[in-house]
Amino acid sequence: MSGPDRSLVIVAGGRSRRLGRDKPLVEIGGRTVLSRILEATARFEDVVLAVREVPPFRRALAAEGWEADTERVAPPPGSVALRGPEGRALLIVPDPVPDLGPLAGVASGVNAARGAICVVLAGDLPFVTPDLVDRLSRELEGDAESDAVVPHARGRTQPLCAAYRGEVGWLASRLVARPAASGDPSPSMMSFLERLRVRTVTAEQLAGIGDLETMIRGVDSRADLDWAERSADRSD
Repeated sequence: MSGPDRSLVIVAGGRSRRLGRDKPLVEIGGRTVLSRILEATARFEDVVLAVREVPPFRRALAAEGWEADTERVAPPPGSVALRGPEGRALLIVPDPVPDLGPLAGVASGVNAARGAICVVLAGDLPFVTPDLVDRLSRELEGDAESDAVVPHARGRTQPLCAAYRGEVGWLASRLVARPAASGDPSPSMMSFLERLRVRTVTAEQLAGIGDLETMIRGVDSRADLDWAERSADRSD
């Protein structure tokens, strides 16, 4: 699969309260987490970055050579279309309602993506690999009965390192719209998964692509950042 057949959606709308900085823009081993994710997913030509505030990410990407894409047709309101040094397309989209949790980013990101299959990644995964994202998209491509393929690791399901059919974006938007209008609690990713046909995959089923627990571990706290810096020193 390539090009418009699949998209990458990076969910980066959290306030990073525990770490105190935008997690995707934290440097590990001299590169931001976002740069590491983009490098690992270089085979995805269509990228959507779902954020709470657009300007910090636009500035960070501009510093790495991303320029305004003036040829992008009718991007969503408030979004910014960029083109990378190698011609890769990236769209930064704001969450429809701030602080409604990661499902809001999934909603805005998947609905803005152009691929039939979307690999959705949290924006704080410094060690995701090409083999993992390719495997997740291939698993879903070959499974006509499922809406999503989601790894199970570190003792729980990992919905922010998973593959989804693009058509489920409407459901995410519907779930997000209800609390935005009524003041109800924010919908969770698990409530979203409960409404989908999900196939869970384990580390054993994904054998041969590396250490799944390392690949799905995010940088959520100072302890996580210390771990990531030590891991980068060993692997980079």
